Amino acid sequence: MDMRTDRAVITTAESLGMTIQEQGLELDYVLPDYYPDVCKLVRCFVTPTVVSEAISGDRLSYELSAEVRILYCSEDSHTMQCVTQTLHFSRTAELPAAEGVSAEISPVTDHVNCRAVSRRRLDVRGAVTVRIRTSAVRQQEVLSDVFEKSIQLRKIPVQFPAACIREERSVLVSEELELGTAKPPVLHIVRCDARAVEQSWRFVSGKLMVQGNLQMQIVYACEKDGDGSLEPMSFRIPYSQIVEMDGAQEQDACQVMTHVISCDLKPVTDHSGDVRLLRCEAELRVVCSAVRIASESLVCDAFSTEHPTTVKRITVPVSGAPVPFSEMLICTPKLTCTDGELDCVYDAWCEVRNLTHQTENGSILLSGMLCCYVLVRESSGMPRLLEKEEPFEYRFTPAEIGEQDMLEVHAFAENCSYTLSGAAEVSLKTELRMEGSITHCSMTEVLTDVTMQEGETHPRQFALKLYFGTADENIWDIAKRSHTSVAAIMEENELTQETLPGNGMLLIPIVG
Repeated sequence: MDMRTDRAVITTAESLGMTIQEQGLELDYVLPDYYPDVCKLVRCFVTPTVVSEAISGDRLSYELSAEVRILYCSEDSHTMQCVTQTLHFSRTAELPAAEGVSAEISPVTDHVNCRAVSRRRLDVRGAVTVRIRTSAVRQQEVLSDVFEKSIQLRKIPVQFPAACIREERSVLVSEELELGTAKPPVLHIVRCDARAVEQSWRFVSGKLMVQGNLQMQIVYACEKDGDGSLEPMSFRIPYSQIVEMDGAQEQDACQVMTHVISCDLKPVTDHSGDVRLLRCEAELRVVCSAVRIASESLVCDAFSTEHPTTVKRITVPVSGAPVPFSEMLICTPKLTCTDGELDCVYDAWCEVRNLTHQTENGSILLSGMLCCYVLVRESSGMPRLLEKEEPFEYRFTPAEIGEQDMLEVHAFAENCSYTLSGAAEVSLKTELRMEGSITHCSMTEVLTDVTMQEGETHPRQFALKLYFGTADENIWDIAKRSHTSVAAIMEENELTQETLPGNGMLLIPIVG
């Protein structure tokens, strides 16, 4: 029998899993003539970054860059030298066959080794692990109402992302930074760590205005008292970008992530002839997303009081808007120089690696490895890098978390201070910031179709029957077995809720 129905189209987001790729690193580097010979290798760092990405059908293409920074010392000087090279790679990955596929790419350095083949030649070998998390957005047509007198409907409210808008923009930051007359002139840059901080956004005339600061932690080589030394500096450069997000509204749940693609610092001579200026050229990638949540009352069960009924059910994943969170953990590692005394500390910083999370008993457990680095000067005047890896765990309880909820989390060392606590020991105090979002997800069973067999009817042998119900039994189940309506049972027994308050006898009126 054809019945008049109302249908709703809901949008569902589904995680498709994780793909892992490995990119090998190989660099055979010959020092230019203006670099001194290698006497002692200090450390090799690799910073991988995804420059661009594009999805075409079931294939993901992305450009990966890896900045290689090698620190070493020469034989005749205590000045730390720095060699930088950037490697570029083009990669592709096959995506699961689905409509509306999106991918989030996270590259991390797996390992890196550097050795001096000769005094003028360096050999670097390593690998970068690229994690690609994919998800799909699907549209599903389901029943929201049936206009037939004998049909009884059970409905549930369902929230789902009605619109998911994502845009990204490239932001170029250019600035000249002054060291000031109190600082020694620059020989070359040894370390530059840049990230976006204090980010905010708001809608202006239907467009998203993103503002923030590019924070840079710099260590440069210089000369003090006729000997090589290192000097730390910190700068903040404001940036802003207008992002056109067609269809986005102020009430949508917005998220903004800013990635530093590159940050190039070049020493520049000032008007007095000293190198006390740094020309900064940085590129940021601003990724904006907006999610609009809609609500529909959908049919999850149906039956006819007169005719046998067949229904078609499906189980759909539904999710709400991402709920942001931010947590802080204080870590206090100690690093010790085992074969000598320390004269001073130049700089200290920390990085987070192998971050994992798991949900248990309504709480979230975050764990990972805190990699600590301290640039020091030995009593002999030679610079040195102290390193230590220390595991950490942090547990917190959000307002609401379920086993099926999706969690996105990032962690970084927000501030790192140090104290020379002994002749050969450095104590750190690191503020570890963990932030991200929780998207509440659930699997919901709803109907896509109802068919009523009009040629057959339920037998009517009585107009009223007795039924002994048990506490917390659902009246809908009783009505469905008896081919009657929930409203009739509640009215006949003067019930105010759709579950039985206790054990007892019920009068079941038969309607139809």
